[in-house]
Amino acid sequence: MAKPINWKLNIFLMWITQIFVMTGFDAAMPFIPQLLRDNFGMADQAERGVYVSIFTFAGSFAYAVFCPVWGSLSDRFGVKIMLLRGFFVTCFFYPLMGYASEPWILIALRFLTAACAGTTAAANILLVKTVPENRTGFALGVISTALWGGSVLGQVLGGIVVDLYGYKVTFWACGILYFISGVLTLFASDAHVFKKPSKSDTASKKYSFSGNRIFPRFTRGVWVLMMVMLFYCFVKRFEIPYISMLIELITGPEKAVFWTGIVGAFSSIGAFLSGFIIGYLSDRLKPQTIIVPALVISAITLLVQAFSTDLITLTVSRTLLFFFSGSLFPILQKLLSAATPQRKRGKVFGWSTTFNNTGGMLSTIGAGAVVYSFETRGIFVAAAILILILIPVTLWGIKVITHQPFYIAHAGKK
Repeated sequence: MAKPINWKLNIFLMWITQIFVMTGFDAAMPFIPQLLRDNFGMADQAERGVYVSIFTFAGSFAYAVFCPVWGSLSDRFGVKIMLLRGFFVTCFFYPLMGYASEPWILIALRFLTAACAGTTAAANILLVKTVPENRTGFALGVISTALWGGSVLGQVLGGIVVDLYGYKVTFWACGILYFISGVLTLFASDAHVFKKPSKSDTASKKYSFSGNRIFPRFTRGVWVLMMVMLFYCFVKRFEIPYISMLIELITGPEKAVFWTGIVGAFSSIGAFLSGFIIGYLSDRLKPQTIIVPALVISAITLLVQAFSTDLITLTVSRTLLFFFSGSLFPILQKLLSAATPQRKRGKVFGWSTTFNNTGGMLSTIGAGAVVYSFETRGIFVAAAILILILIPVTLWGIKVITHQPFYIAHAGKK
């Protein structure tokens, strides 16, 4: 008889570990431009910007390539072992970044850390495999609070540690936090590994969930929802890199860095609260009931930001944006989980992570073209338009996936 799964403990442990992971990550990554300047003498803004872009792209590319691999392996060998692999291997590579003697070494180490990690995707997979179906929305929402809460904590602590002790200590702190997360994961309950399809999952073969060597044969609804998630990540990350430039237009260059941190902290708090509140509501309301008003409000807040001339207006609108726009991703993840047999959720969530990172990479290219053509305020207007376009796209994706036979048979309709 399989050992009972303590899903409540899993939620708590994944929440704690993801706080640690994001604290470590955001204690180091935001300061890469300063590291390139101080350690490698890159004073020129254009040169440094190119290397920052390559550094960021290396991480996103590694996530996109390797997350499906780890997701598939989690279906075969268990999610817990994949989490332990990610935490303990990554904790070794992060401190090495502080000793990089050349920019290409730093970029290569970033690729390795991202390729070996994937712990956030694995934490989501563990929850969707172990938490009861009627609590997955809440569980995924809780994880999102950890990501944003850790991000706030990491940026604050990272600034202090870098200023007082330098970059090496910061990377060591990041590695230590990954190691502690691995130790905590030892106490998590793993999902049962499916070696043979159960009778309740025989429908998965009928509805094309069997895979092949290159692209798995997911149902049409799953692929459609992944494309929606790609577009969501494209839109969600569109204006984020340019918020400091907007703040600089409002405050001037002298105080832009300070106020960027303040505005960013409030924005993260908005996303933190969204994870709890919207995650709770997503288990009780139809997705359309939440998504449509949330995205409309998000578009309005972006337009307000585009024409803001004071920090109070910008901060309030930015906080509301992250609260409402952050509601969509946990809902999409819940729908993806409900439309997928449990024994295939690792592979599906691994591939969804690839689609998410692809959306982020494409967003960088598109946003750069908009900023070049319409300058800083134009990027926020464009982001508002994209969010409005996202509404019918999302509703279409929800309609497709909720009409899939597997979804109807196993999740039903609210």
